[in-house]
Amino acid sequence: MRRVILLLSLVLIATPLSAQAGLSRERDLREWRVKAEKMRTHLLPTMREHGVDLWIIMSRENNVDPALDLFGGYGISGWYGHRNAYLFYDNGTRLETTVIGTHLSGHLELFYNEITGYGEEGLAPHLRRYIQERNPETIAINQSYSISMADGLSAELADYLFNVLGDRFGPRVVSSEPMFIDYVSTRTAAEIEIAEEAAAATWDILRTAFSSEVITPGQTTLMDVYWWVKDEWMRRDLEFNFPASFDIQRQGVEGALDDHDDPVIQPGDLLHVDFGVRLSGLVTDQQKMAYVLRPGETEAPQGLQRVFAQSARQGEIITQTIVPGVLGRDIVTRAQELGAIEGITSNVYPHVQGNWVHDVGAWGSKDWPERYGQHPREPVRLSEFWSIEYSVSGPVTEWGGQTVSMYREEDARMTAEGVIEYLVGPQTELWLIGN
Repeated sequence: MRRVILLLSLVLIATPLSAQAGLSRERDLREWRVKAEKMRTHLLPTMREHGVDLWIIMSRENNVDPALDLFGGYGISGWYGHRNAYLFYDNGTRLETTVIGTHLSGHLELFYNEITGYGEEGLAPHLRRYIQERNPETIAINQSYSISMADGLSAELADYLFNVLGDRFGPRVVSSEPMFIDYVSTRTAAEIEIAEEAAAATWDILRTAFSSEVITPGQTTLMDVYWWVKDEWMRRDLEFNFPASFDIQRQGVEGALDDHDDPVIQPGDLLHVDFGVRLSGLVTDQQKMAYVLRPGETEAPQGLQRVFAQSARQGEIITQTIVPGVLGRDIVTRAQELGAIEGITSNVYPHVQGNWVHDVGAWGSKDWPERYGQHPREPVRLSEFWSIEYSVSGPVTEWGGQTVSMYREEDARMTAEGVIEYLVGPQTELWLIGN
């Protein structure tokens, strides 16, 4: 295993710097282009649908509004400025896009028609004049109880903004939350292409990780596989989403072994991984299962195959339950009830994903407002990206009736026709790792 990692390191060193730089440039430029094109096409209709005349995003250094990731982010300079205002205004004919701030990277010209810097006088006089000249009836700001990505306005910046708005404009403020959800959930053809590419790359990394190419039973540890996955996604110049987490279910062992134990992978082990990458602004989130063959075995024990087959069936049930208009919380109860009719013990928790791993719309979760806010009460929308996440548990006769769990997660999307379609896969059988 260590030899494999060393070879990968040598490949990285041997890769020409110009090739690495070219790949990063290509992906960044694609991300900005796709996001700017979506903004120009879809933001104005979404604002009008929600009756918003002006959307103000306030941000500052070291306390960045997450929504800005959709509208240029920090870009080349790597700095968000001291106090910046990003403004989207419906002038009745077209969308006006303006940024007023400091440290404004040149690539922002893709997103903003007007880029204005300020000096000692500060942001307030520029922002006040902008608002007074346009006199918007409804002003959206990023304050939200439920959607963290629509809650980027800090307490200090809120005080600052409302001082600028004054008594005349302050009462015209509304939350951007419903508009923001609809905007993010509208997926373009270019975004679908990126998501499919990212999903395929994630699948390929995990399929190789759970193979004899990486794992030698009796020698390779769980953390060896972790480091291989990390090296591989870095070698492919994929961006960070979240680190891989691994665990092992083993006959005769209660609970799962994980990175705290860092066990050596043995024949007869049931392996599980949860991992996702980010590519040109979009993320993946997949979970896979694999079985390590014992000497003389050519397939997994029938009990493990049975539980995995139940998980495959439960996945079909979930995708049939996620339909436009249904609430996230109702996906959970309906899918689990339908699975139980077929003798499947499941725990269902799918969620929208896309720009964030737990995205802005419906989550298939319990209706716990303190924990999940409005997400379980959000309806499924057309064109969203989804993570089909769930687990299925059952006894394995060959393991003395020991209960095992199959943890499943696949990248998918809701089509314009209202049908869930996988971006890659799904995994239909246990992956096998040879002796």
